[in-house]
Amino acid sequence: GGGSLFIKTHPKSKHLYVDTPLNPDPKISQSVAVFDLENLDKPYQVLPIAEWSGLGEGAKRVVQPEFNKAGDEIWFSVWSAKDKESALVVVDDKTLKLKTVIKDPKLITPTGHFNVYNTQHDIY
Repeated sequence: GGGSLFIKTHPKSKHLYVDTPLNPDPKISQSVAVFDLENLDKPYQVLPIAEWSGLGEGAKRVVQPEFNKAGDEIWFSVWSAKDKESALVVVDDKTLKLKTVIKDPKLITPTGHFNVYNTQHDIY
């Protein structure tokens, strides 16, 4: 669906991740699409990032996929309202399975999480 802000891949990944946080459908804005770069004719896979976050009620927008330096995991921000809990969700790039969820009361509408090494060296 429409409403995408970021797409992301990494030279060591065979995946292309697309967020859709601006889509009005919560099922779409709370998930990401993953394309197999080695077989673009294959349908994309949907990862339920907001569901994996385990956050409570309220709008949850999944935004800004960002790879680690090694390119073997990808991090997503899960935005909630400023008075609700937010999270970072980490996914294993090879298996497309949940690795961990990072939560903290100080983590409010997280975005702007960038891998400094990847950014400095134009690794995308």
